[in-house]
Amino acid sequence: MNKAINLDIDKEYISAIKKYEEEIEKGPTIEKFANLAFLYWAFAAEQIEFNLPNGISDEWSIIGGDKFVLILEKGLSVFPDSLELAFWKRYFAYRLFLSDFSEEDCKEMISENKVIDSLVPYFFLNMFDENTYSKQIATLREICVDIPTAKNLYILTFIGSQL
Repeated sequence: MNKAINLDIDKEYISAIKKYEEEIEKGPTIEKFANLAFLYWAFAAEQIEFNLPNGISDEWSIIGGDKFVLILEKGLSVFPDSLELAFWKRYFAYRLFLSDFSEEDCKEMISENKVIDSLVPYFFLNMFDENTYSKQIATLREICVDIPTAKNLYILTFIGSQL
């Protein structure tokens, strides 16, 4: 596992952000962009749920608000067919700005995507229908439990951590 992910797992989030940014410059991956964007979004949107328990300052909350969309856009410019990055862009806007994003929108996003590079959107669909997506959720749960980054811990709050 790379250094940024290890820092993320260890909940050293400020150090993780700096390392993700360095690693993206050297060798970008969808996972690095998604994890970095998630941290910035969490800093901006999850004041009580994320910032307080993790000692994230208001300054980082402002920085997060300024950067999470930029990171996703940069990621999508490198990986334009990434389902995960496209999903997070819609989901973050939905959660932070109350933009429209429905079950049907998410299904359409998956069906129109050329490359299914992620099971992440299924945690959102699972909120509407727990039975239809049970196989995807079981696999996603395993991934999230095995690699407990902030993003994956967030997903587990919706799908549970019991394997």
